Amino acid sequence: MSTTKELTEGAPLPLILNFTFPLLLGNILQQTYSLVDAVIVGRFLGINDLATIGASTSVVFLILGFCNGCCSGFGIPVAQKFGARDYESMRRYVSVSLQIATVMSVAIALITSLFCADILRSMQTPDNIFKGAYYYLLVTFIGVPCTFFYNLLSSIIRALGDSKTPFWFLLFSTILNIVLDLFCILVLKWGVAGAGIATVVSQGISALLCYLYMYKHFPILQGTADDRRFRLPIARNLLYIGVPMGLQFSITAIGSILLQSANNALGTACVAAFTAAMRIKMFVICAFESLGIAMATYTGQNYGAGKPERIWQGIKASTRLMLIYAVFTFALLMLVSE
Repeated sequence: MSTTKELTEGAPLPLILNFTFPLLLGNILQQTYSLVDAVIVGRFLGINDLATIGASTSVVFLILGFCNGCCSGFGIPVAQKFGARDYESMRRYVSVSLQIATVMSVAIALITSLFCADILRSMQTPDNIFKGAYYYLLVTFIGVPCTFFYNLLSSIIRALGDSKTPFWFLLFSTILNIVLDLFCILVLKWGVAGAGIATVVSQGISALLCYLYMYKHFPILQGTADDRRFRLPIARNLLYIGVPMGLQFSITAIGSILLQSANNALGTACVAAFTAAMRIKMFVICAFESLGIAMATYTGQNYGAGKPERIWQGIKASTRLMLIYAVFTFALLMLVSE
């Protein structure tokens, strides 16, 4: 039986570090999905197919970044109610967040899938990789609900103070993704679309495992039928917090889209080079995203517990961590970027 963990007692820095580390490993594993796709496609299918995956990297970052940010935002009220030990309200927030996630993820998947070809044309995708890029992007968009639910369920589990369990499910899913990548590309000969299918299936299984685990191992989530009823005020509060976080997570992708549109016009080789560099970039910034998610949970719990002084202590501790990491990675990349 898993136990919840409160972040409202103890020294902030060790608590934040211990909570962030599994998040960082999980974030790295999520980036491994993209890296594995690129490595296997580049190794077995060639430069054109590698460019196919990279032609829409910024758009994928925009859409999935928005989804991931919303999920992190939805977890904040859950953390607040958990910190306040108001478990009835917490269960209602969990239930409504799952209902909103269903509608949002399906709507995003439908809209983006319908405009998939138009998106690639607007980004000046080279003709020789357009077809492959279309199928890869289409599969990614169809799989948005899988990504959305994994991140939402992970956010809820983290709101209860458990940042390790989502990591273990993601580790399993990453290994499965590698196996499915090789199977779909080498055995089934599905090309770059096979890489996209492998990723979507792996994330879907990870989301299912999180859902089953969450309701089986956390008794405080097992409420009544009334707890599972849709409530408009709760939905409004979730959207009020989640949507701005989604925009925050995805806003930098807008600049990347403009950059990638110009880069796509330079040809296949430049697109492939951009793809390789972007994969490295995403690994480097994992730590910032992980620390931000950890602070959202830490702040939510302490806000709910009525301990604003601990929130300020956590902000100062996390800022020091962020600055140290930024200086270290800048020096590292300048020295060994080639």
